[in-house]
Amino acid sequence: MIRLTILYPNEEGAFFDWDYYINTHTPLAKRCYGNAVVRWEIDRGIHGEQSEDAAPYMVAAFITLTSASDLDEVRATHGIKLKADFKNYTNVYPVYLVTNIREGYP
Repeated sequence: MIRLTILYPNEEGAFFDWDYYINTHTPLAKRCYGNAVVRWEIDRGIHGEQSEDAAPYMVAAFITLTSASDLDEVRATHGIKLKADFKNYTNVYPVYLVTNIREGYP
């Protein structure tokens, strides 16, 4: 399994429409990703290392998928449509990280 992490930086002047993201973009993305998704989590940034520090990211989405090839297929088929929706809920481009999930460390 792999994990796609999508981080929306909390830059000066950045905005993020949480309601649109949860109620419109996420259902769209879930339809596009379909059965390739094993788990879907969305976190909203609270603060940084110290409670008085601003959160470095406004939102973090963690999508666990069955395989990298499934992710590639979703991106090839639906990537343009999903990215075109960004402008409806944010003015920042997200940071992407794809990782290989390894469980059972000694």
